[in-house]
Amino acid sequence: MRSNWTKRSIAAALLASAIIAGGFCYLSFRQSAAAQASPGPELLAALPAGAPTLVYLDLTAVRASSFYQHRPDKGPIALPNQEYAEFVRSTGFDFEKDLDRVAVASWPASGNELRKNIVIAEGRFDRAKIRSYAMREGKLGHQQGHEVFVFPTGAGTGSNSLSFLDDQHIVMVDGPSIAPAFAGHSEDSAADPARERAARLDGAAAFAITRVPPVPDHFAQGGAQAAQLANLARSIQWVTLAARPEGDNLRISLEGECDNGADALQLKSALELLRMFGRAGLESPKTRQSMDPTALAMVQSLLTSAEVTQADERVRIRVEITPDIFKLGETRKPE
Repeated sequence: MRSNWTKRSIAAALLASAIIAGGFCYLSFRQSAAAQASPGPELLAALPAGAPTLVYLDLTAVRASSFYQHRPDKGPIALPNQEYAEFVRSTGFDFEKDLDRVAVASWPASGNELRKNIVIAEGRFDRAKIRSYAMREGKLGHQQGHEVFVFPTGAGTGSNSLSFLDDQHIVMVDGPSIAPAFAGHSEDSAADPARERAARLDGAAAFAITRVPPVPDHFAQGGAQAAQLANLARSIQWVTLAARPEGDNLRISLEGECDNGADALQLKSALELLRMFGRAGLESPKTRQSMDPTALAMVQSLLTSAEVTQADERVRIRVEITPDIFKLGETRKPE
């Protein structure tokens, strides 16, 4: 049905493409004066407060990075999606060139409340062409003083809405109303736990912050060790993944925040033990024969260089990614 693929095409331009580009966020950042002055906080401030999950991607940093320039394939990043290709032809919008930043606030389904996502995208949009394209299958309305396009979901049982905040910003919301995008704003990051954690990530060009959902009672049943694992999992309250440029490399940080320091220390010990087992496993002749040599060397390097640290209730794993990561994507020539 054309109404469904029209909506999905626009979503692909702002969401799916950003997720694909997010892979380059892990591989493609470099510190610069522009990165230090990133408008990320302003974009996040435009989202409603209280979301248990926040995601931010700075695609401008990707395009300016040395990693991105060193990729083996210098051609455009192709999306294997004909609907997105049609969207590009009709509107002239190409995420690789025109999408600059994306911020997402997400709430899980709870009780009678459905899962809710609010996305704000910043870039260069041809408003007239996108409006014309959206009107082919969508429905036009006016809400909160904005022109709103409402599209049916793929399942046909719900809808999503899209609106221009201005010529450089688009907002997308699950559901037929754009109102959730304007509700519950707060300038006080301390009153918003996820945003307060985002404020600590100065210089990060990409991050995802999420509150860990409750661990079910039946998790890891089967003895004392399983119960200990379940209790440790329940102690982890927040997880933060961030990518920060460090010279020509990219530093990735994964942080787990426990509800007390004793559990954090135990988590750090468990991670160190897993790293030891991982390094031992890579020494196995069977593993060495089955893995690509480049991938094997990369994993060995990551396990060796990874830093596991603990400060109070926080446990952090840091790894450095070098341009050698691109070799993993090269096709091996037959001997």
